[in-house]
Amino acid sequence: MTESAITTLYEQTLDKLEHLTERQKLVLRAALKLFASQGFEATSTAQIAAEAGVASGSVYKQFKNKQELLVAVLAPLFQGTLDAMADEFADSAFNVEYETLEDFINALVVDRMTYIHDNFQEIRLLFGQLLTNSTFTTQVKSFFGEQLQKLVVPTINRLQKENKMVNLPHDIIFEMAFGMVVAYFGKILIGLDCRTLEEETKYVSQLLIKALRV
Repeated sequence: MTESAITTLYEQTLDKLEHLTERQKLVLRAALKLFASQGFEATSTAQIAAEAGVASGSVYKQFKNKQELLVAVLAPLFQGTLDAMADEFADSAFNVEYETLEDFINALVVDRMTYIHDNFQEIRLLFGQLLTNSTFTTQVKSFFGEQLQKLVVPTINRLQKENKMVNLPHDIIFEMAFGMVVAYFGKILIGLDCRTLEEETKYVSQLLIKALRV
């Protein structure tokens, strides 16, 4: 299954939010696009209004300032977008029972690194908020903590029980696996030369398999 882009899931969430007017939805879509592509600080309210096809004054009428607009942009993530992302991740990476450590790691690494590659701009925006917005960080930490327990931990437990994965604590395994995947995001973020996505996923998978093999 091909996972939907974050922007697609975000728009689907907006369509379901009946408390928002159509004009507010236009502004939120435009703000997400511009905040993700050129950064929060570099985006003006006038640019958002132009992208949304509304008057600048109407943006200020709906949102007191740009910071309030950013909060409004992030809100739909916890009103359906993240849930949809998790459901698609489950269908894409956990629709089979992995018989070997190699199959599990290869599938997980390819899925997550491809998702980062395809949704880099939006993930960069969310990452910036993780560094500066404690409320947002707490919400994201809680959500993804629950998803890891539900989706990833059962497979780890089974592979460890079958003596196919080294018996390390879950948090250490998460640090190793997601640390390498996030490092790929970091390389793109700061402009380091990257190999092709296929090569990057191959090397990350090889390192993790060697580290976690019994």
